[in-house]
Amino acid sequence: MVRPGYVFAENLSTLDVDLLALGVVKDRVIDRRVSGLDVEGVISRAAKAEGFQGDAGKQLLVYPHPQVKPRRVMLVGMGEKPGLEQVRVAAATAAQKAREAGAKRLALSMPWDSLTGAEVSRSVEESVSSALMALYSFGKYKSEQREAPNRLDVVLPPGLLPEKEAAEAVRKGEIIARAVNYARDLANTPASDMNPERFEEEARRLAEKLGLKLRVFKRRELEELGMGGILGVGRGSSVEPRLLVIEYWGAGPGSKPVALVGKGVTFDAGGLQIKTHEGMSEMKYDKSGAAAVMGIVKAAAELGLKVNLVALIPLVENLPSGSSYKPGDVLRMYNGTTVEISHTDAEGRLIMADALAYAAKEYDPQAIVDLATLTGAIVVALGPYATGLFSNDEKLAKTLEKAAEVTGEKVWRMPLWPEYHEMLKSEVADVKNTGGRWGGAITAAAFLSRFIGDKPWVHLDIAGTAWTSQRSGQRKPYNPQGATGVGVRLVLEYLRELSTSS
Repeated sequence: MVRPGYVFAENLSTLDVDLLALGVVKDRVIDRRVSGLDVEGVISRAAKAEGFQGDAGKQLLVYPHPQVKPRRVMLVGMGEKPGLEQVRVAAATAAQKAREAGAKRLALSMPWDSLTGAEVSRSVEESVSSALMALYSFGKYKSEQREAPNRLDVVLPPGLLPEKEAAEAVRKGEIIARAVNYARDLANTPASDMNPERFEEEARRLAEKLGLKLRVFKRRELEELGMGGILGVGRGSSVEPRLLVIEYWGAGPGSKPVALVGKGVTFDAGGLQIKTHEGMSEMKYDKSGAAAVMGIVKAAAELGLKVNLVALIPLVENLPSGSSYKPGDVLRMYNGTTVEISHTDAEGRLIMADALAYAAKEYDPQAIVDLATLTGAIVVALGPYATGLFSNDEKLAKTLEKAAEVTGEKVWRMPLWPEYHEMLKSEVADVKNTGGRWGGAITAAAFLSRFIGDKPWVHLDIAGTAWTSQRSGQRKPYNPQGATGVGVRLVLEYLRELSTSS
């Protein structure tokens, strides 16, 4: 495991590291940090020869003069006005290069006097978290692993930060990165090894470790509660469906909780209206919303956030069998709404609806945030670069949009106009579970909105951003191929702001 830390150093040439990575501002390549390393002009000549000027996305690896202690120096371009996203990209790029080079000790130095819109302590935190995220690999099933650096230090000029503040920034960065990588592990694990039963076991381990309260509703309890959505979708599997409710009370009993709801379809074959081979091959990722909620709760508890959280995770497998729910069936949901099944592959909204309605009624939350790989339609609309954000509350929506700007986890606000609700009308029930081909992400969100009552609510459709593949386009260096853990940092940023303002 990589051990992150910090060091104070005026002269970078004395650092005994395998790779020293320096973020550099465009047209300021040979700044004070680099000039101390540029013995006999080795670095400046290399930069001139390669035309390296510090443009964002460009790197230059140099073997410095033997008098300089760092074995390799890497210049990472950050563009003209670097902010937090450029810090993340630079640190992640350096971490990836360190692994490729077999470096055991990596040091990161940012252009601290040139960072805009970013506090130094937050930049230290982001450097640590993005580097650890970049070093993530899902190696559970591999016989051999590529070794990562065993030490990662952020280099600071003496006096820039108090030591206590630097240590705290490193601690927070590590906690957040470990939470993201934990969510990635859950999402990446194959469906047979992370079915509803195994997911519950993992939740029990997490709750026991962190002192959280966990309640599990299985078939009998779900029947008593009238959760027809979870029961209906789960009927086709031999593994019993369930609803997990995890409670974290960081602000005490006087504050209303935030409810987090994560879609936990541990594998989605589409039910009787089965998916194609291409559509099914990545469906272990259909539990990414549930995985993100687990990561959020983990980090909130470890950070000691002064917020109350209740996390609801409905868990099912959507499989075809003789007992599967069928097109034309009518399911009665927890809040009494009846739903005509027009398509069995629109299952996520059914299990989410029961969990949302339960959260709204039983916990009276100050806000509800749900995360779900809900629709392919959001991928058509936004591609792999942004999460679709739907909300019934302007203030909450803007708060999440601000968190997206800080974390770099892009969101795009989508409409929820009354016309889309018309598309869900049913002749035999209160509502259908699909509204047809057009506007599919919006009608899915409109369906969910029927189950949250009057609570402030944000729905995050992460179907396009929850995992990366070869066809996903360019990946950020801190998001290796596979599950991204999207939503963990975004929602944590919202909760951190809530924690400091309460």
